Amino acid sequence: DKLGEGGFGIVWRARQTVTLDRLVALKIIKAGMDSEQVIARFNVERQALAKMDHPGIAHVLDAGATDRGRPYFVMELVDGPSITAFCDLFQLPVVDRIRLFIEVCLAVQHAHQKGILHRDLKPSNILVIKVDGVPRPKIIDFGIAKAMEQEAAENSQDSFEGLTQADQVIGTPAYMSPEQALSDGLDVDTRADIYTLGVILFELLTGRTPLEEATLRRLPMHAALDYVRRTEAPRPSTIISQYAELPRRQLALQRRTDGVSWLATLKGDLDWITLRALEHDRDRRYPSAAELAADLTRCLNNEPVLA
Repeated sequence: DKLGEGGFGIVWRARQTVTLDRLVALKIIKAGMDSEQVIARFNVERQALAKMDHPGIAHVLDAGATDRGRPYFVMELVDGPSITAFCDLFQLPVVDRIRLFIEVCLAVQHAHQKGILHRDLKPSNILVIKVDGVPRPKIIDFGIAKAMEQEAAENSQDSFEGLTQADQVIGTPAYMSPEQALSDGLDVDTRADIYTLGVILFELLTGRTPLEEATLRRLPMHAALDYVRRTEAPRPSTIISQYAELPRRQLALQRRTDGVSWLATLKGDLDWITLRALEHDRDRRYPSAAELAADLTRCLNNEPVLA
């Protein structure tokens, strides 16, 4: 069964029949990405991904190339909705959303300790399944964007053009850090993922991204990237106060609260924590995903936060 299609490839639900009999997710890279350099790079990336062993990260089980030379990854099948869809479907209160998000931060921290950046964190790459009745997030597609980014940059005289042509944008504008939206997009480190975690936290708290996706989709890619570079994120509580009455009531119900209580929950520490993760100046962001998780834990425990 076809599970989905993105800029890099198509993901299928497949059955492994050699050695083990199990369902897996098979991601086949699209035609045109089948050079020897790409295949070699994906093999290097697979070795790096194999070093990761964390319950919050979907395992890469195998990799190779089809008869026509198109690289593929075989991944653990995570059969669950995105983190935002899961939270809305089960009407998780803000506190429970934060607890789930802290697990995501700790998974990202594990990857960063192994020297691996995601570069395209977003809700659709963070799926949630229930293990013994307990919701557990799992991050997918770790490291794949990194391999694609290097290939696009090296094969283009103009790195910006190579990274932003159709189906080859490395990252999603609504979740992209300002430095990732620069003309070459290559001067990124772990703090780019911290910014993206801030966007996801903002969305879990408010129901939308700091820079509205609808606005970014209407813009040509170069204009969307420029908008990301120059636009500061608002406070989460400011967004709540600007909602019209009906959508505010509906979004509050998805969090098992009312508009007034929802606004009060976000004002203060959660505003500051989210904004620190979303700082345009990366030196002012949390230095690690673990620090972001720690500050959120302090907030939940009614302790002073570093933000």
